[in-house]
Amino acid sequence: MSRHNFPRHRYKHGKQTKGIELAAFSKMLEKVDRIDTGDYPKLLVKALLTILYWTGLRKTEVIGAKPHRYVLKPCKRHSEPIVRMTEAIPGILREDIEVRGDRLIIHAVARKHGKREAPLELFSDFPYANLIVEQWKLTEPKQRVFPLSEWDSWNIMKRIDAKKYLHFFRFNRISELCGDPEMSIKEIASWTGLTIPTIESYMERSGRFIRTAAEKMRRRYAPQTMTQQA
Repeated sequence: MSRHNFPRHRYKHGKQTKGIELAAFSKMLEKVDRIDTGDYPKLLVKALLTILYWTGLRKTEVIGAKPHRYVLKPCKRHSEPIVRMTEAIPGILREDIEVRGDRLIIHAVARKHGKREAPLELFSDFPYANLIVEQWKLTEPKQRVFPLSEWDSWNIMKRIDAKKYLHFFRFNRISELCGDPEMSIKEIASWTGLTIPTIESYMERSGRFIRTAAEKMRRRYAPQTMTQQA
């Protein structure tokens, strides 16, 4: 166990591979009113879950992270361990969100070698998007919109659903995008910041290619089937 009492394996109940529908997410938000969120306002917690649900951003891209020490173990490239420090991540500041008409413009730098050239956009009529706007309005200039620590956000999420973790919402959004046949690879890459090979692997797991293959087979063989039945 670490000094913050994180479990050795973050996915204690296993990595969640089943997505979550909007109705189930709504129940999550309702549960926030019934749990202890400590010194954090309920609105802040709900707004955090909402922006993660709709955008699929990484947790640290939203709430930020303090620098921490890590060690590269010896390998073929270097015989001795190498100690390094990560850079501080500011998270989303008040200036990173804009409200333009019926759209929320969200500037968030992609991490882990990801690449995002333009800000994300959410429509204000998306369910619960108003929570993000309310939290943003309460934020002072140059301050974090979602001022939670990694530990506290993890702990609160476990009180809401012991099997879920904040990174699950990223998996959920990417899976939904990749499973939608109307979404192109370029659109998904622009939104998520992921590489093409990674997106294709998500598409494979979503069954998107299997479904389109079945539809093409049906179009080809349906006329023959109808003839035989006649």
